[in-house]
Amino acid sequence: MLRTKRVGTRKERGQALMEFALLAPLLVILIFGFIDITRLYNAWVTVQGAAREGARYGVTGRSDCPAAPDDRTVCIKYWASQRAKNLTNSATGVSVTVRSWNYPAYADPAAEGDPGNQCDALEVEVEYDFEPSTPLASALIGAVGLSGSERLVNEPYGPCET
Repeated sequence: MLRTKRVGTRKERGQALMEFALLAPLLVILIFGFIDITRLYNAWVTVQGAAREGARYGVTGRSDCPAAPDDRTVCIKYWASQRAKNLTNSATGVSVTVRSWNYPAYADPAAEGDPGNQCDALEVEVEYDFEPSTPLASALIGAVGLSGSERLVNEPYGPCET
């Protein structure tokens, strides 16, 4: 029986291992980059939803929340923070700003910290600093500031007066 000799088997195995060693870090960076991008998008959608939730609660004129009954501004901030608390596992990781413009002109400047009266425009702005989980992304871009706002008109619980 004739023996055939395998030529280049060891070299090919070494070459495949070297190619994998060169490409594996790039593949890992890509995978974690996609994960951070999806986390960033999720945080942005949550911030937008929190602003919408706070504004929707605010335009009803209600002020009955567990945080501070009879204080409408605190209740608006409470409901917006509750909607966004999954970002940081606490309601303190987000910043909520409430402002309003008087009916009918809606002229600047806005009244900061005031939800306004009936027919006034109400705006709730939620801000959050997103931290990437990948060390490379964190070192390159740092925290990403996300901001979401919703502006609605307070519901009239009587005739709107000029």
